[in-house]
Amino acid sequence: MSDQATSPQPPELKTMRFEAEGPVGTLTLSRPDAMNAMSPDMIAELALIAPWLADRAPIRALIVTGEGRAFSAGGDINWFRRGLDEAGADLVQEVRRGADVLHQAIVDFKRIPCPVIAAINGPAAGAGFSLALMCDIRIASEEAFLVCAYGRIGASPDGGMTYFLPRVIGPAAAAELMLEDPNLTAADALARGLVSAVVPAAELLDAAGAKAAELAARSPHYQRMVKRLVWQSLDNPLADHLQLERHGIAESMGTEDLRGGVRDFLAGERPTFSGR
Repeated sequence: MSDQATSPQPPELKTMRFEAEGPVGTLTLSRPDAMNAMSPDMIAELALIAPWLADRAPIRALIVTGEGRAFSAGGDINWFRRGLDEAGADLVQEVRRGADVLHQAIVDFKRIPCPVIAAINGPAAGAGFSLALMCDIRIASEEAFLVCAYGRIGASPDGGMTYFLPRVIGPAAAAELMLEDPNLTAADALARGLVSAVVPAAELLDAAGAKAAELAARSPHYQRMVKRLVWQSLDNPLADHLQLERHGIAESMGTEDLRGGVRDFLAGERPTFSGR
Protein backbone atom coordinates (compact mmCIF):
# COMPACT_ATOMS: atom_id res chain seq x y z
CA MET A 1 0.00 0.00 0.00
CA SER A 2 1.33 3.44 -0.95
CA ASP A 3 2.36 6.13 1.54
CA GLN A 4 -0.52 8.26 0.25
CA ALA A 5 -3.00 5.47 0.95
CA THR A 6 -1.81 5.04 4.55
CA SER A 7 -1.60 8.77 5.36
CA PRO A 8 -4.49 10.33 7.36
CA GLN A 9 -4.12 13.43 5.16
CA PRO A 10 -4.79 13.50 1.40
CA PRO A 11 -1.80 13.62 -0.92
CA GLU A 12 -0.68 17.04 -2.15
CA LEU A 13 -2.56 17.92 -5.33
CA LYS A 14 -2.16 20.62 -7.98
CA THR A 15 -4.73 19.76 -10.65
CA MET A 16 -7.58 19.00 -8.23
CA ARG A 17 -8.47 19.57 -4.61
CA PHE A 18 -10.09 17.53 -1.89
CA GLU A 19 -12.16 19.11 0.88
CA ALA A 20 -14.24 17.54 3.64
CA GLU A 21 -17.14 18.92 5.62
CA GLY A 22 -18.12 16.46 8.31
CA PRO A 23 -18.68 13.03 6.76
CA VAL A 24 -18.95 14.36 3.19
CA GLY A 25 -15.89 14.85 1.00
CA THR A 26 -15.69 16.74 -2.29
CA LEU A 27 -13.11 16.10 -5.00
CA THR A 28 -12.98 18.99 -7.46
CA LEU A 29 -11.13 18.72 -10.75
CA SER A 30 -9.28 22.03 -11.03
CA ARG A 31 -7.95 22.88 -14.47
CA PRO A 32 -10.74 25.33 -15.32
CA ASP A 33 -8.83 27.08 -18.10
CA ALA A 34 -8.56 23.71 -19.88
CA MET A 35 -12.14 22.66 -19.05
CA ASN A 36 -10.65 20.19 -16.55
CA ALA A 37 -9.21 18.12 -19.38
CA MET A 38 -7.14 15.16 -18.23
CA SER A 39 -3.48 15.97 -18.72
CA PRO A 40 -0.78 13.47 -17.73
CA ASP A 41 -0.39 15.42 -14.44
CA MET A 42 -4.09 15.18 -13.64
CA ILE A 43 -4.16 11.47 -14.47
CA ALA A 44 -1.17 10.91 -12.18
CA GLU A 45 -2.94 12.78 -9.37
CA LEU A 46 -6.12 10.75 -9.86
CA ALA A 47 -3.94 7.68 -9.28
CA LEU A 48 -2.63 9.30 -6.06
CA ILE A 49 -5.95 10.36 -4.57
CA ALA A 50 -8.01 7.30 -5.54
CA PRO A 51 -6.33 4.74 -3.23
CA TRP A 52 -6.32 7.30 -0.41
CA LEU A 53 -10.06 7.81 -0.86
CA ALA A 54 -10.59 4.05 -0.98
CA ASP A 55 -8.46 3.16 2.04
CA ARG A 56 -8.00 6.14 4.35
CA ALA A 57 -10.36 9.04 3.73
CA PRO A 58 -12.41 9.80 6.89
CA ILE A 59 -15.65 10.29 4.93
CA ARG A 60 -18.94 8.47 4.42
CA ALA A 61 -19.91 10.00 1.06
CA LEU A 62 -17.97 11.63 -1.78
CA ILE A 63 -18.94 14.23 -4.37
CA VAL A 64 -16.92 14.51 -7.60
CA THR A 65 -17.29 17.73 -9.60
CA GLY A 66 -15.39 20.19 -11.78
CA GLU A 67 -14.26 23.76 -11.25
CA GLY A 68 -15.52 26.41 -13.65
CA ARG A 69 -17.83 25.69 -16.54
CA ALA A 70 -16.91 22.05 -17.22
CA PHE A 71 -17.01 18.74 -15.40
CA SER A 72 -14.22 17.39 -17.61
CA ALA A 73 -13.58 17.69 -21.33
CA GLY A 74 -11.84 14.29 -21.31
CA GLY A 75 -8.29 13.67 -22.49
CA ASP A 76 -6.27 16.83 -23.05
CA ILE A 77 -6.14 17.29 -26.82
CA ASN A 78 -2.97 19.39 -26.43
CA TRP A 79 -1.25 16.27 -25.09
CA PHE A 80 -2.24 14.38 -28.24
CA ARG A 81 -1.25 17.32 -30.49
CA ARG A 82 2.19 17.58 -28.90
CA GLY A 83 2.72 13.88 -29.48
CA LEU A 84 1.91 14.34 -33.14
CA ASP A 85 3.94 17.51 -33.68
CA GLU A 86 7.15 16.74 -31.79
CA ALA A 87 9.78 14.82 -33.69
CA GLY A 88 10.59 11.52 -32.02
CA ALA A 89 7.49 11.52 -29.82
CA ASP A 90 5.85 8.10 -29.46
CA LEU A 91 2.20 8.96 -28.91
CA VAL A 92 1.15 5.31 -28.97
CA GLN A 93 3.34 4.44 -25.99
CA GLU A 94 2.61 7.71 -24.15
CA VAL A 95 -1.13 7.13 -24.34
CA ARG A 96 -0.73 3.45 -23.48
CA ARG A 97 1.11 4.44 -20.29
CA GLY A 98 -1.37 7.22 -19.52
CA ALA A 99 -4.34 4.90 -19.95
CA ASP A 100 -2.69 2.34 -17.67
CA VAL A 101 -2.36 4.94 -14.90
CA LEU A 102 -5.91 6.25 -15.44
CA HIS A 103 -7.36 2.76 -15.41
CA GLN A 104 -5.61 1.86 -12.17
CA ALA A 105 -7.09 5.02 -10.68
CA ILE A 106 -10.55 3.90 -11.80
CA VAL A 107 -10.08 0.48 -10.23
CA ASP A 108 -9.19 2.22 -6.96
CA PHE A 109 -12.13 4.62 -7.28
CA LYS A 110 -14.47 1.63 -7.52
CA ARG A 111 -13.02 0.36 -4.23
CA ILE A 112 -14.25 3.48 -2.40
CA PRO A 113 -16.58 1.96 0.19
CA CYS A 114 -18.98 4.90 0.47
CA PRO A 115 -21.43 6.36 -2.07
CA VAL A 116 -19.82 8.47 -4.81
CA ILE A 117 -21.93 11.19 -6.43
CA ALA A 118 -21.01 12.96 -9.67
CA ALA A 119 -22.16 16.59 -9.63
CA ILE A 120 -21.98 17.25 -13.38
CA ASN A 121 -21.69 21.01 -13.63
CA GLY A 122 -20.97 21.30 -17.37
CA PRO A 123 -19.60 19.32 -20.31
CA ALA A 124 -18.56 15.74 -19.52
CA ALA A 125 -16.87 14.38 -22.63
CA GLY A 126 -14.75 11.33 -23.41
CA ALA A 127 -12.90 10.23 -20.29
CA GLY A 128 -14.82 12.93 -18.39
CA PHE A 129 -18.04 11.12 -19.30
CA SER A 130 -16.38 7.87 -18.21
CA LEU A 131 -15.49 9.45 -14.86
CA ALA A 132 -19.12 10.43 -14.31
CA LEU A 133 -20.31 6.94 -15.27
CA MET A 134 -17.90 5.46 -12.72
CA CYS A 135 -19.78 7.21 -9.89
CA ASP A 136 -22.71 5.55 -8.12
CA ILE A 137 -25.13 8.45 -8.61
CA ARG A 138 -25.13 11.29 -11.15
CA ILE A 139 -26.83 14.67 -10.68
CA ALA A 140 -26.60 17.15 -13.55
CA SER A 141 -26.82 20.90 -13.80
CA GLU A 142 -29.20 22.23 -16.44
CA GLU A 143 -26.05 23.54 -18.14
CA ALA A 144 -24.41 20.10 -18.33
CA PHE A 145 -24.11 17.98 -21.43
CA LEU A 146 -22.62 14.54 -21.98
CA VAL A 147 -20.87 13.21 -25.05
CA CYS A 148 -18.91 10.05 -25.82
CA ALA A 149 -16.63 12.07 -28.16
CA TYR A 150 -13.97 9.44 -28.89
CA GLY A 151 -15.19 8.70 -32.40
CA ARG A 152 -14.99 12.36 -33.34
CA ILE A 153 -11.21 12.08 -33.50
CA GLY A 154 -11.13 8.39 -34.43
CA ALA A 155 -10.05 7.22 -30.96
CA SER A 156 -11.16 4.03 -29.22
CA PRO A 157 -13.07 4.60 -25.93
CA ASP A 158 -11.22 4.27 -22.63
CA GLY A 159 -11.61 5.29 -19.01
CA GLY A 160 -14.07 2.45 -18.45
CA MET A 161 -16.74 3.83 -20.79
CA THR A 162 -17.39 0.49 -22.49
CA TYR A 163 -17.60 -1.17 -19.05
CA PHE A 164 -19.77 1.32 -17.18
CA LEU A 165 -22.12 2.56 -19.90
CA PRO A 166 -23.59 -0.89 -20.70
CA ARG A 167 -24.15 -1.42 -16.98
CA VAL A 168 -25.94 1.91 -16.62
CA ILE A 169 -28.26 1.79 -19.66
CA GLY A 170 -27.83 -1.72 -21.11
CA PRO A 171 -25.51 -3.07 -23.85
CA ALA A 172 -27.71 -2.33 -26.88
CA ALA A 173 -28.46 1.24 -25.80
CA ALA A 174 -24.81 1.79 -24.91
CA ALA A 175 -23.58 0.59 -28.31
CA GLU A 176 -26.14 2.77 -30.10
CA LEU A 177 -25.19 5.81 -28.03
CA MET A 178 -21.46 5.36 -28.66
CA LEU A 179 -21.92 4.71 -32.38
CA GLU A 180 -24.24 7.68 -32.95
CA ASP A 181 -22.32 9.91 -30.49
CA PRO A 182 -24.87 12.72 -30.05
CA ASN A 183 -24.50 15.75 -27.78
CA LEU A 184 -26.76 14.86 -24.84
CA THR A 185 -28.30 17.75 -22.94
CA ALA A 186 -29.03 17.29 -19.27
CA ALA A 187 -32.67 16.60 -20.16
CA ASP A 188 -31.58 13.98 -22.73
CA ALA A 189 -29.33 12.34 -20.14
CA LEU A 190 -32.21 12.20 -17.65
CA ALA A 191 -34.55 10.65 -20.23
CA ARG A 192 -31.97 7.96 -21.04
CA GLY A 193 -31.33 7.13 -17.37
CA LEU A 194 -27.77 8.44 -17.39
CA VAL A 195 -28.46 10.86 -14.53
CA SER A 196 -31.00 10.64 -11.73
CA ALA A 197 -31.79 14.36 -11.40
CA VAL A 198 -31.34 17.68 -13.21
CA VAL A 199 -31.24 20.89 -11.19
CA PRO A 200 -30.53 24.57 -11.85
CA ALA A 201 -26.81 25.31 -12.03
CA ALA A 202 -26.87 27.41 -8.86
CA GLU A 203 -28.41 24.51 -6.92
CA LEU A 204 -26.16 21.69 -8.12
CA LEU A 205 -23.69 21.49 -5.24
CA ASP A 206 -26.46 21.97 -2.67
CA ALA A 207 -28.44 19.13 -4.25
CA ALA A 208 -25.39 16.86 -4.38
CA GLY A 209 -24.48 17.82 -0.81
CA ALA A 210 -27.98 17.04 0.46
CA LYS A 211 -27.94 13.65 -1.24
CA ALA A 212 -24.44 12.93 0.10
CA ALA A 213 -25.45 13.89 3.65
CA GLU A 214 -28.53 11.68 3.41
CA LEU A 215 -26.49 8.68 2.30
CA ALA A 216 -23.67 9.36 4.77
CA ALA A 217 -26.12 8.90 7.64
CA ARG A 218 -26.68 5.26 6.72
CA SER A 219 -24.74 2.22 7.88
CA PRO A 220 -21.24 2.17 6.31
CA HIS A 221 -21.26 -1.64 6.27
CA TYR A 222 -24.56 -1.59 4.39
CA GLN A 223 -23.30 1.01 1.89
CA ARG A 224 -20.07 -0.90 1.31
CA MET A 225 -21.81 -4.23 0.78
CA VAL A 226 -24.48 -2.78 -1.53
CA LYS A 227 -21.77 -1.38 -3.81
CA ARG A 228 -19.72 -4.56 -3.77
CA LEU A 229 -22.61 -6.96 -4.23
CA VAL A 230 -24.39 -5.05 -6.97
CA TRP A 231 -21.30 -4.66 -9.14
CA GLN A 232 -20.06 -8.20 -8.58
CA SER A 233 -23.51 -9.62 -9.35
CA LEU A 234 -22.98 -8.80 -13.02
CA ASP A 235 -20.05 -11.19 -13.28
CA ASN A 236 -20.77 -13.91 -10.69
CA PRO A 237 -22.70 -17.17 -11.09
CA LEU A 238 -25.79 -17.24 -8.85
CA ALA A 239 -24.45 -19.81 -6.37
CA ASP A 240 -21.18 -17.92 -5.92
CA HIS A 241 -23.00 -14.63 -5.49
CA LEU A 242 -25.36 -16.01 -2.88
CA GLN A 243 -22.31 -17.06 -0.87
CA LEU A 244 -21.14 -13.44 -0.88
CA GLU A 245 -24.58 -12.31 0.32
CA ARG A 246 -24.46 -15.00 3.01
CA HIS A 247 -21.13 -13.76 4.37
CA GLY A 248 -22.16 -10.12 4.08
CA ILE A 249 -25.29 -10.41 6.17
CA ALA A 250 -23.54 -12.64 8.72
CA GLU A 251 -20.71 -10.12 9.12
CA SER A 252 -23.21 -7.30 9.60
CA MET A 253 -24.50 -9.11 12.69
CA GLY A 254 -21.14 -8.49 14.36
CA THR A 255 -21.28 -4.70 13.98
CA GLU A 256 -22.32 -2.25 16.67
CA ASP A 257 -24.40 -0.47 14.05
CA LEU A 258 -26.55 -3.56 13.51
CA ARG A 259 -27.13 -4.09 17.22
CA GLY A 260 -27.98 -0.45 17.76
CA GLY A 261 -30.12 -0.37 14.63
CA VAL A 262 -32.21 -3.32 15.82
CA ARG A 263 -32.70 -1.75 19.27
CA ASP A 264 -33.71 1.60 17.75
CA PHE A 265 -36.06 -0.06 15.27
CA LEU A 266 -37.80 -2.05 18.00
CA ALA A 267 -38.10 1.12 20.10
CA GLY A 268 -39.66 3.00 17.18
CA GLU A 269 -36.69 5.34 16.91
CA ARG A 270 -34.59 6.39 13.93
CA PRO A 271 -31.24 4.54 14.01
CA THR A 272 -27.94 6.40 13.99
CA PHE A 273 -24.85 4.66 12.64
CA SER A 274 -21.29 5.19 13.83
CA GLY A 275 -19.52 2.92 11.36
CA ARG A 276 -18.48 0.42 14.00
